[in-house]
Amino acid sequence: METLREKISFIITGLAYLIFHLRMGHDAGTLIYTTFAQILFTAPYTIGFTYLIVVFIRHASGGIWPPWDRIGRIFFTLGMFFALFFALYEYGGNEKMELLGNMFIELQSFQGGIQMVM
Repeated sequence: METLREKISFIITGLAYLIFHLRMGHDAGTLIYTTFAQILFTAPYTIGFTYLIVVFIRHASGGIWPPWDRIGRIFFTLGMFFALFFALYEYGGNEKMELLGNMFIELQSFQGGIQMVM
């Protein structure tokens, strides 16, 4: 990172990484706890895939490691991808499953018929 533009874009990428991992809560403590838990949940995947990509880049470039800021950008970008993936799973997938689960669980019988409660 030699120029001011590179430094600013690196900081913006890091902030975007945090925003992608942000999870809502009732108060500030819950917000911090759930965001930190989400970062810890996605960290093994992000670190592993970052390592694989950096090893591939190193092999392709003749054994030269990329600069640390490039490795950080790769980490942040993959972290954003995994955060988005898990957020879609949490907010999108579970809600539909829960709705379908409630729809089937809350079947009630009344006077010989079945009524669906939604």
